[in-house]
Amino acid sequence: MKRYYGPLLGFYTVFLLYMMFYGCGRLPGPIGYLQLHPFRTINMFFSSNVAAQHFAVNIIGNIVVFMPFGWLGLLSQKYFSFPKLLIGFPIAIAIIELTQYWSHRGTADIDDLFLNTVGMILGYLFYSLVKYFYEDWMFERESTMEYA
Repeated sequence: MKRYYGPLLGFYTVFLLYMMFYGCGRLPGPIGYLQLHPFRTINMFFSSNVAAQHFAVNIIGNIVVFMPFGWLGLLSQKYFSFPKLLIGFPIAIAIIELTQYWSHRGTADIDDLFLNTVGMILGYLFYSLVKYFYEDWMFERESTMEYA
């Protein structure tokens, strides 16, 4: 599993970047939109009559699609420890959000940064549980298979 994760995550990252800037017919608008009030967008989706599809895409989607980045420890425990992820991941997301603002392709929203980071943390917790319970199955068997 470990040897396939890096290339798969690379393709997944390129796909996500495409969706964030060009997907679903996204065209540059006349101005960029920057939303810096924490929890404003999240509260809007919880407090108003928003269609379930919009709620799922904006709230759940922003969490779930970033969960695979919590598994970066599969690539290298040395370079992808949780403290490093907790610092580096939000910085990377902030750069992407600001690029959306500057390119006028999408909305730069502080709530997206928060939700994406929650997704990464949930992914890391899931990774930690799987690693704890299935380490022999996921990691040791693969290393013995390489030498066989």
